[in-house]
Amino acid sequence: MQNTFFYLMSTGKKLLLFLLLIITKSVAAQLCSGTKVILIDTIKYYETVNWQLVFNDDFNDSTLDLTKWNLSVASQGSLDGTGPYATLDNVTVSPEKFFSDYSSAQGVCRIEAKREKVTRLPVSWNPAIPPVTYQFTSSTLESVQQFGFGKYEIRCKIPKGKGFSPAFWLYGEKNGRGDEIDIFEFMNERNIFGEYEKKSLSKDDQMHYHYWEKSNPLNNVGHNCGSTYKSEIDYSRDYHTFTLIWNKFTMQWYIDGVLIKQAGQWYDLTGNVITSENVQPSQIVFRNEWYPKNPMTIIFDFGIQSGDDLPDDSTPFPSTFDIDYIRYYSY
Repeated sequence: MQNTFFYLMSTGKKLLLFLLLIITKSVAAQLCSGTKVILIDTIKYYETVNWQLVFNDDFNDSTLDLTKWNLSVASQGSLDGTGPYATLDNVTVSPEKFFSDYSSAQGVCRIEAKREKVTRLPVSWNPAIPPVTYQFTSSTLESVQQFGFGKYEIRCKIPKGKGFSPAFWLYGEKNGRGDEIDIFEFMNERNIFGEYEKKSLSKDDQMHYHYWEKSNPLNNVGHNCGSTYKSEIDYSRDYHTFTLIWNKFTMQWYIDGVLIKQAGQWYDLTGNVITSENVQPSQIVFRNEWYPKNPMTIIFDFGIQSGDDLPDDSTPFPSTFDIDYIRYYSY
């Protein structure tokens, strides 16, 4: 793993560089990045956060609001027919009250996954690509607008079944860089031996972020950083709130108001995350070059896994991914 170092003080360069080289290996093992830069940053403090609701959909109408959401044609269908074919035909919005085991939701957007064979163009905007046959249908929806730092929140009830992969995530590309944050993605219910575990269905939540170097089409390198949160809660039985707070310093993942995980843009020399509360002006820090910076599109979808993780005879079809609301707050 290659490291690049910059030190901007006029005295003590050699001694400090020597000390930094010693601790870099231990700290780098804690950070999820290909390149660590040690530098002096003068980082400004944030004032007290005053959240302002900028974008909201409570799904209380009888149709999907197409001024807010589009079908994600980039994810409409794979060229090899794996996964589902995405269509608005599998999306319904209803102002009715929907009940779960313990609570309810007033107004819901439902993405339905079906086991059905369809032959369609993989991307509707390119008729030159020949039709492909799919074994499943579902949908992937994305926001018309893009958003930056702030708080992203969804209240939803996820589906349960082998091969299901519901997700709520963000994606953006700019200046040859692609960024993705997975607020949640339930999939690949496997133990440490790689064996499928039915008892983990709707419990294993993957919280990742991804970085793509897209400036060179011949070198579209992707990097993945994250972990799976293994919970004892079955998130298919009730509505739960999943939140991401993303700012200049950190990404923080919450479930029902409880902080589950965080990742930072900067880390101190012992590998601790730098936050707006503990930052010291002009301190020497490690910078995580994979930290997302681009404006993001909000995306939610009901995916179907492939390969060994395909649905089987136990998988209930049709099934629905039920969303009570989606919100974005700035500050």
